[in-house]
Amino acid sequence: MYSLVNELERLAAVFRQAGISYEIVGGVAVNAHILEAQRSRSFLTRDIDVLMLQEDLPALVSFAAAAGYEAKKSMGGHALILPGQHLEEAVHILFIGKKPRSTYPVANPALSPEEKEIYGVSVPVAPLRDLLTMKLNSLRDKDKVQLQILDEVGLITDAVLSDVPEILQTRLQELRTKWQAEDLEL
Repeated sequence: MYSLVNELERLAAVFRQAGISYEIVGGVAVNAHILEAQRSRSFLTRDIDVLMLQEDLPALVSFAAAAGYEAKKSMGGHALILPGQHLEEAVHILFIGKKPRSTYPVANPALSPEEKEIYGVSVPVAPLRDLLTMKLNSLRDKDKVQLQILDEVGLITDAVLSDVPEILQTRLQELRTKWQAEDLEL
């Protein structure tokens, strides 16, 4: 946990020095929203996901190198890795308006950051509607778990969902139906 906090601080400094707009997405951003609603439902995550403009990547790589990061191309985007880190612990970079995988129904959203404090660090975080879009887009097992927690703490409201693409709203409804069936089995 401490290394994640240190990395979040280091990353925020790199973006600030480079003058690049970005927002935190992924599990760290989900935690930022959950912790505001119900502190007991947070979870551990090993990496940091960032959404930014692809055109800003060369400047980011330059400033990140000065902070000790090595840039690597990865599936669906790029990563910044510190010496001794595994890819699962790295900073993963996603791009606005791009699909990380061709099979995703919609592209990543535009930046609309909300300043939030997470683990004692103030950073720009994706709004809930954009997180839902990205989580429902990828729909990996860990995304499903995070979506279920967001739903259980009451953060997935009709108002938030109204701005999420319809194809992804359908995915959420299918997940909710599955969760309800699993609850009945218990």
